Amino acid sequence: MVNGARIHTTDQLLSILDQVVAASARGDRSQSSAAEFWTGLLTTPGHPLATQLPDEPLVDWYERGLLGNLDGARALDIGCGSGRNSRWFAEHGATVEGVDLAAPLLDSVRATMPATVTLTASDVLREPLPDGQFDLVYDSGCFHHLAPHRRITYLDRVLPAIRPGGRFGIVTFAADRVEAPTDLDVVLSGDTQGGMAFSADDLRTIFAPLTPLEIRNVVPDREGTFGPDFLNAALFSNA
Repeated sequence: MVNGARIHTTDQLLSILDQVVAASARGDRSQSSAAEFWTGLLTTPGHPLATQLPDEPLVDWYERGLLGNLDGARALDIGCGSGRNSRWFAEHGATVEGVDLAAPLLDSVRATMPATVTLTASDVLREPLPDGQFDLVYDSGCFHHLAPHRRITYLDRVLPAIRPGGRFGIVTFAADRVEAPTDLDVVLSGDTQGGMAFSADDLRTIFAPLTPLEIRNVVPDREGTFGPDFLNAALFSNA
């Protein structure tokens, strides 16, 4: 958008707010320019996300039959990082498209993935998503790093990717366990302060076009899974 132009479209408004976020000390970590930041974070020894374990909710939902049959299913892993959940989907029979900003990280792990996993460096808000619809769309930690105004873009792009009868799973910071800025704080300052946090009611409202199957805290310390106690998990059906 040209500086000084008067706003008269939604896209112009979103662009102006992007500029506010980009001008903050942290910058806009939802854009491709943050690839090195995310690669560094996800490969830092001792960081919670420097793991190859699948998310606790995925394992639990699968064992309880809430994910449906993954054998032959098509899955989209948003913010796939090192591919730990993509690998788990593939090991249970799914064909997986993983997307993430961290291009250097994806380059380093791509050759280690099962043949049914495709990893693509992509900005989920601004670049094309993989074609078609998916039986399962899963987001582990991407959504809560988006500035409030870009949730609109996310919903407009991601929800249509869920086939009728498909599932949408999401893991976010939990509002009752993490101190996080309000949406107004972020809009005024541009600083996402490391991420938003959401309550069960928040997730139910934001994803109202979908039918909630379960919204709960992540269960910590379950053997063989990744489950920090500062996270919420929600599973929806596109009924």
